[in-house]
Amino acid sequence: MDRRQQQPYSYYGAKPDTNASSMDDFGAHNNPAAFARGTGFDNPFVDQSSAAAVDGSRHNHSTGHNRRTGFGNFGPGTNEKEVRMDSYAQKQSTKAVAGGGTGGEGNVAKGSHEHVEDLETTKSRRMWVMFTWILTFWIPSPFLSWCGRMQRPDVRMAWREKVAICVIIVFLWFLLLFVIIGLGLILCPKEYVWTLDDVSGHSTEKSSYVALRGSVYDITDFMRQKHGDSAYTATMDTFLLSYSGNDVNASFPLPVRVACPQFATAKSDPNYLFFYPVSGASEADPNQANMFQHSMNRDPISKKLQDPDFFAKYALPTMKKFKKGGVVWSYDWVNSMYKDQSQFWRVINKEVFNLQPYFDAAKSGLNVNKKYNILDSRLEAVMDQGGYGSADVTNSWNDIAWDPATRDSNYNCMKNLFYVGEIDDRHSIRCLFTNYMLLAFACLLMLVVLVKFLAALQFGNKKRPVPPSKFVVCQVPCYTEDDDSLLKTINSLAALDYQDNHKLMFIICDGNIIGSGNDKPTPRLVLDILGVDPDYDPPG
Repeated sequence: MDRRQQQPYSYYGAKPDTNASSMDDFGAHNNPAAFARGTGFDNPFVDQSSAAAVDGSRHNHSTGHNRRTGFGNFGPGTNEKEVRMDSYAQKQSTKAVAGGGTGGEGNVAKGSHEHVEDLETTKSRRMWVMFTWILTFWIPSPFLSWCGRMQRPDVRMAWREKVAICVIIVFLWFLLLFVIIGLGLILCPKEYVWTLDDVSGHSTEKSSYVALRGSVYDITDFMRQKHGDSAYTATMDTFLLSYSGNDVNASFPLPVRVACPQFATAKSDPNYLFFYPVSGASEADPNQANMFQHSMNRDPISKKLQDPDFFAKYALPTMKKFKKGGVVWSYDWVNSMYKDQSQFWRVINKEVFNLQPYFDAAKSGLNVNKKYNILDSRLEAVMDQGGYGSADVTNSWNDIAWDPATRDSNYNCMKNLFYVGEIDDRHSIRCLFTNYMLLAFACLLMLVVLVKFLAALQFGNKKRPVPPSKFVVCQVPCYTEDDDSLLKTINSLAALDYQDNHKLMFIICDGNIIGSGNDKPTPRLVLDILGVDPDYDPPG
């Protein structure tokens, strides 16, 4: 039968029957969306957005059929005015979409087959776009179009957002490295300091350290050389090795006239014989330690030792080349010396002073006419508080009402005679802050892992979840698979926890092909698995 006789209309110029109810109704063919929404037949699988998309493409659909029938672009059922209206509508739709979502990269070229939803740009989106441009302004858009082959502005904007994310990640990396490494060095700069326990560990021929008036020196190479003059030529086999690991303050007594010229003058001490009974910071007895005392009366022949300022002129310049750092003391130990041992150890601005020799001489019976009370009486009152307060007298020192010259002369005298080091603050909160912070982060991560572990534990009976009530379509494309693969796939889909009356299995056989190792075509294998009559031959 002629096709034109079967249908109420044809492509060959027959006038459509407006009363026809066939699915090939002219209006439905030229406007499929109208059919999807049409009266008398509700299609639940076509939503409004799909209908709008189909409605917008009706011009191309109709003109495509007209080209196949040879009638040009304006065939029967489509007039020139309608085509012009459709073209105008598409241009207006493109203008409405232009400029949105590209972050200032330009307009998106939208084809007639694309559906672009125009959404309102939120404030957070505008802020993110601005931040993205701040991070990627140095990359020009023409460069991306030419070198990166990114012709579309939305693609270029997406690329810029990825670069911005990478920049943020790298910045966070450097920030983390700064917190781990740099922040600790800023809060607590690296210090080359040693305690007396550290110094005592270097007492061998290969490593010899000594502490002298608040500084640490490495004399390993120095003690292998010959020193001194006249009869007191020192070598490693005699004296110097016994000094290793000790505080050698007692070996270098300073005349008070040299250390405190404001308080001991040539009139009061013409022969530089005014000394305080120096005992080292480690309380070593010079006589018991067999330490050589570098003083004027020890070697009358040595010209260097005859100089009252031997320590500043000869000893310090020589030892400066071997200096390793400073001596530090634990504040708890210093405070214990003051509170528990009744020793005159004091701290001023983190500097430690051992004033025990001064008060031993000042309180002895040999202190005639208060010869040994050279410091200001107000400073002596601060230093000798009879166990009151703590070893740190910084506040009391600052509260003394004296002129700068008097303060400086008293401070310099104490620094030259009684200074033994500084307070060790390597274990303070300031220096350990980064360690505590990293420990807190590690504990937080462990807590998260513990919480997730506890949340994963199942205490009690496990309740079976309620089967989903949604409709689901399982699409299975097959081509040349064997019957075992097909059977496993179908059985696995049939075992899904969806209700059987809400589950549709849609098997698509892409061609009537016999796969490798099969004796039947793929559609026949599927029919056999589904239990269809072997004699049934479905239409091709």
